[in-house]
Amino acid sequence: FVYSILMYGMVSKKENPMFGPPVYAMNILGAKNAARILTYNEWWRLATPIMLHGGWLHILPNVLLQLRIGIVLENSWGSTSWLVVYIISGLYASICSCILMKDSLGVGSSGALCGLMGAWVPFMMATWNQTLPRDIGQRNMQFFMVVTSIILMVPLSFLPMVDFAAHIGGTVMGVAVGAIIFAGRLQTRNYKFLMRIAGIVGVLLLLPFSLYWFLEHTKPNGSLLNICPPPGCRVTAAPTPAPGR
Repeated sequence: FVYSILMYGMVSKKENPMFGPPVYAMNILGAKNAARILTYNEWWRLATPIMLHGGWLHILPNVLLQLRIGIVLENSWGSTSWLVVYIISGLYASICSCILMKDSLGVGSSGALCGLMGAWVPFMMATWNQTLPRDIGQRNMQFFMVVTSIILMVPLSFLPMVDFAAHIGGTVMGVAVGAIIFAGRLQTRNYKFLMRIAGIVGVLLLLPFSLYWFLEHTKPNGSLLNICPPPGCRVTAAPTPAPGR
């Protein structure tokens, strides 16, 4: 984000309500662009949006949320598990955005952050009976807050300039990946097996089907292939600050 500001500057609020760089700059730097992925095989655009943001009003809430829950979850899960959930959820969030918001650009890390929230649920379920008696109240309140946040996130994802597909897709994938990773923390062998199988089935249903739908049934607007600096050509697509995120 800082690089995009330094290289391309900030544009007016009319052009970018998030107070950030111009649309064409985000496209150059790797925004989710379904048309270019399908036409030019630019599959890296599923990952790079996680590191891009539409403007200051977009990056600040995401950074604050990541600092708030990211550090807590990394300490609880370990860096490797945290990173696996974050990356896979972010990638799947971009795929969902390509399918359901195919005619707009997308940037942001909130799809990956929603994946962390989603994975938090199976983690708490797996460690539910491992709580000390004095911490049971805190555990119950934490579970209530996480579930409530996920429920509230769904309607809020349909606000303008928010990528609902990335948010919901990232959350669902986070739950599935979390079930696979954290099943080993269960103390009962049968429950370990059932949770891990449920997670594997979830990933195997979501990922191949979504990729198939994207490749075979998604027809994005061709104008996304020609986003360049004015006056060379007209900017025809507004950014959505959240292919996930």
